Amino acid sequence: MKTELITKMEELLLKDAGEVAADVRTLQKEYQKLWTSEFETAKQSFVDEGGKTKEFEYHKGSEDLKFESLVEKYNKLKKEADAKIASEQSKNLLVRQEIIAKIRDLSQVSENVGSAVRKLQELQTQWKETGPISSHKYKEIQSDYSRAVEDIYYNIKIFRDLQEHDLKKNFEHKTELIEKLKTVQALENVKEAERLIKIYRNEWDEIGPVPNSKWEALKNDYKVVLDETYRKIKGHYNSMEEQKAANLTSKLEIIEKVKELIESVTEAKATRWNEATEKIIALQADWKSVGRTTEKDNEKIWAEFRTLCDTFFEKKKVFFSGLNEKFASNRKIKSELIAKAEALKNSTDWQKTGLDLIRLQDTWKKYPSNGDKEEPKLFARFRKACNTFFDAKKAHYEDVDAAFEQNLVKKEEILTRLNELTLTEDGAANRELLKNISHEWNEAGMVPMKDKKRVNDAFYNRLDELYEQMHIDKNEKAAIQFKTKLDRLASSENGFDLLLKESDHLKKLAEEINSRVRTYDNNLGFFKSSKGSNNNFMKEIEDKITGEKAKIAELTAKRKLITEELNRIRAAAEKQKAEA
Repeated sequence: MKTELITKMEELLLKDAGEVAADVRTLQKEYQKLWTSEFETAKQSFVDEGGKTKEFEYHKGSEDLKFESLVEKYNKLKKEADAKIASEQSKNLLVRQEIIAKIRDLSQVSENVGSAVRKLQELQTQWKETGPISSHKYKEIQSDYSRAVEDIYYNIKIFRDLQEHDLKKNFEHKTELIEKLKTVQALENVKEAERLIKIYRNEWDEIGPVPNSKWEALKNDYKVVLDETYRKIKGHYNSMEEQKAANLTSKLEIIEKVKELIESVTEAKATRWNEATEKIIALQADWKSVGRTTEKDNEKIWAEFRTLCDTFFEKKKVFFSGLNEKFASNRKIKSELIAKAEALKNSTDWQKTGLDLIRLQDTWKKYPSNGDKEEPKLFARFRKACNTFFDAKKAHYEDVDAAFEQNLVKKEEILTRLNELTLTEDGAANRELLKNISHEWNEAGMVPMKDKKRVNDAFYNRLDELYEQMHIDKNEKAAIQFKTKLDRLASSENGFDLLLKESDHLKKLAEEINSRVRTYDNNLGFFKSSKGSNNNFMKEIEDKITGEKAKIAELTAKRKLITEELNRIRAAAEKQKAEA
C-alpha cells in the first residue's frame, strides 16, 4: 500500500503543484494512517515479547523516508510555483500599464488614422494575451483599460466598416452577458452569485462600445437585470441582519460564561487555573465562530469580552507569579538530573546506562513545568544528553546486527554439516567429533534474535538425536546432555542470567535433598538406639542416604560447571569492555 501511495505521489509531482494540492494532502493523510497502524502493531508486538513500552523505539523505513522526501519536494515545487505566479503577475501588471499608456498615446493621433487603428488592434491582442494579474489590482487596471479603449474609439475617426463590425460584435457579446446575468438570479448560493456578477461586470467593461442607436436600450436591459440580481442579494443580507441579532445573543451568553469562570478561580489551585484557561480559550474560539453582530453592538460587546479575558489572564499571571519559588526548586532538581544525564551520555554500558537514563527520564516527568519559562532550555539540554547516548547505542547495535548476520551464515553451514553427519562405529571418535562441532557452534557467536530459536532448536535437537544413536552409558549421556544444555543457555542473549537461574535451581534441589538426608539420619539414630531394631529396615535407610548423597555430589559437580561457564562469560565481557 505504501508503494502505491509513493507511486501516486511521484505521479502528482509530474503535474502542476497548484492543481494537485488537495490530492497531496489526501495522500499524506492516508500515508500517516498506514504509518500509525504499523507503529501501533510494532509496539504491541514489542510489549507482547516482554518489552517495556517506554523502551520501545520505532524507526522510519526507507519507504517512509522516500515519501517524506517526495512531500518536501512537492512543498518546494509549490513554493516555487507560487513565487513564479506572483512574479509573473507583477510583470503582467507592468505590461498592461504600458499597453494602457500606449493606447492613451494613440487617442491623441490626428493623422494616419489607419495606422493608429492597426496599432490599437495589436495592443488589444497583446492585452488579451497578457497573463493574469493580482486580483487586488484587477478592477483598477481594467477600468483604466476600458476608459482608454473607449476614449480612442470615440475620439479617433476610425474606419466605418471596422467600427461597425466591432460595435456589432460588442453588442452581441453584451447581449449574451445579459442572458448570463438572468441565469444568476436562479442561483441559491449568494456568494456564487456575487462572484459571477463580478466576473460578468468585468467582462461587460472589457467588451467595449456598441452602436449608439442600441446603447441606451442595451444599457437599460443590463441595469434592470443587474438591479434584480442585487435585489435578491440584498434580501440575503437582510436575513444576515437577523442572524447578527442571534449572534449578539450567543456572544452575550459567552460573556456570562467568562464572568462565571473568573468567579470560580478566585481561590483555585494551579490545576483549576489551567482547566479554566482551556475553557477560556475554547470560549474565545466559540466567539470567533459565532460571527459578527449588529454594527451598533459589535464594538461594544467585543470590548467587554476582551476586557474580561484580559482580567482573567492578569489574575492568572498574579497567581502563577507566586509559583516562582517552586519553579526555582524544580530547576535545581532538573539541573541535577541534567548533570547526571550528561555524565552518562558517553557511556558504552548500553544495558545499565540505558536503564539509568530511563529512570532519570521518569524522575523528570515527576516535576512538570507548570508554565516555567526556563523549562524548554532545561529540557533541551536533558534531551540532548539522552539522545547522545541512545543515538550511539543505536549505531552500536546496528554494527552488532551486521556481525550477527555473518554469524548466522556460519551457523547455517555448521547445521547443514551436522544434519548430513553419519556416525561411525568408533564411539570415542564420535564423541570428539560432536564435541568439536559444539565448540565450533559456540565460537560462531550470536545470531539475529529472529533466527536464534530456530537455529538453536535445530542444532541441539539434532545433537540429541546423534547422542541417542551412540547408545552410550546412562551417566555419560546425562553428563553430555547437561553440558549441551549449558552450551545452549550460554549462547542465549541473556545467557549469564539463565545460567545463574539454573545454578539457583540446582542449589535449591541440593538443599531439599540435604533436608531429606537429615531426616534419614535422625531416623537412623532413633533405630540404632532402640532394642530389637530391624536390621533390614536400617539397611534400607542407609542405602537411601547413600543414594541421596550421590545426587548431592552430582548437583555440586553440575554447579561447578555452571560456575566455570559464568567466569568465562564475565572474562569475555570485561575484555570487550576494555577494548571498547
